[in-house]
Amino acid sequence: MCGGIAANLYREEIRATTDVDFYILVAATQLVALAREFEQHGWKAQPFWRANEQLRLEKTDTPHVDCLIALTDFERAALQRTLNAPIEERSIPVLSPEDLIVFKLVAGRARDYEAVVAIINTARRKLNLRYIEGAVHDLGMLDRWDRARDDAARERD
Repeated sequence: MCGGIAANLYREEIRATTDVDFYILVAATQLVALAREFEQHGWKAQPFWRANEQLRLEKTDTPHVDCLIALTDFERAALQRTLNAPIEERSIPVLSPEDLIVFKLVAGRARDYEAVVAIINTARRKLNLRYIEGAVHDLGMLDRWDRARDDAARERD
């Protein structure tokens, strides 16, 4: 799991969200077959590709689910580092706080940036800063990381 619900696991103040986000390992060529499988179980499935490979799932009285396809080496490796979180009596794999920070910095939206600052302030002593710095450096996002750390420090003061 990734996205707002995952971020809420690592921050003190919970942010409302209306969807559930997962990264999945599936070949883009298998996306249509996967969509059909979900449809057989009552979901409306909409595959999207070219801009961002994902499968959006909708079902009556259920939050929509975005299944984002892990395409890059970094995304696939992050899925190998997931942590298990107990959610409604189930163990759900969730991105580590470090990987979630990197993913949110790459997304670059205001709500993602706010989540990064909140995660830093909640879990800062437990975060593997060396890992985050290496990842954001490799992805060309070091400036966003530096700004988030500065903003987090200002919020603490």
